[in-house]
Amino acid sequence: MKTSTSARDEFVEVAALRIAADAKPGLDTRSSLAELDTIGERVRQKLRGETTPIRQAEVLAEIVYGEYGYHGNGDDYYDPRNSYLDDVIRRRTGIPLTLAVVLIAVGRRAGITVEGIGFPGHFLARVGGVEGVFVDPFDQGNVLSGADLEELAKRYLGDATLLRPEHLEPATTETMSVRMLINLEHVHRRRGDFANALVVCDRLVDLTGAPEHRRDRGLLAIALGAYASAAEDLGAYIDACPKAKDVPTVRVALEQLLGQIESNLQ
Repeated sequence: MKTSTSARDEFVEVAALRIAADAKPGLDTRSSLAELDTIGERVRQKLRGETTPIRQAEVLAEIVYGEYGYHGNGDDYYDPRNSYLDDVIRRRTGIPLTLAVVLIAVGRRAGITVEGIGFPGHFLARVGGVEGVFVDPFDQGNVLSGADLEELAKRYLGDATLLRPEHLEPATTETMSVRMLINLEHVHRRRGDFANALVVCDRLVDLTGAPEHRRDRGLLAIALGAYASAAEDLGAYIDACPKAKDVPTVRVALEQLLGQIESNLQ
């Protein structure tokens, strides 16, 4: 994976707001950051020096979900606003990943260590470091027992799946950003919003350099009539992954595209 200095070094809420700004040029992120500052100070005041992870998790939940009304958006899970942090903060609702970003940002401001946990299929958070407790950002920040984690593994990975240590590894700002972008690409495609899906793909290519994102960007560019850039991306994918299973299909698309470009020049 290509390393982006900004994604690697930024606080995760700053990286998430940068993604939102891609879709909304000129977005003023200061109000979002100020809201996180306010909530973080409220948590700090209520903690009164409490240092046990369980109590820190309880206070975070009491303030973020109880006092400020944040909640998982189960009614309209695939609304793209659930993945844009400015909208999440304004509407106080989101999906597991973006609600985890809120917990991480608020926790840091309150002096609490909160980490994102890239659990497959359902993003989690851990409060209190290595010896801390796992919480579900989508379920009111409730603390998860070992049995709860085992059940989540079965629900999202299959009944025969055993919970493994790698399921509970902390996520970096970069991996959280990539997961957020992939979510957004899928949501925009699902809604037929190819223009915004292309904006997201641009960021994915910039952040990861992964050939599959260049392929996806090329296919989106075709849908939007940007044939020259589409041909460049599809050609780059074929060159980078000549043995990929979908290369024959991509090659046909590229040949048709080049024919269309030539026809347009005549």
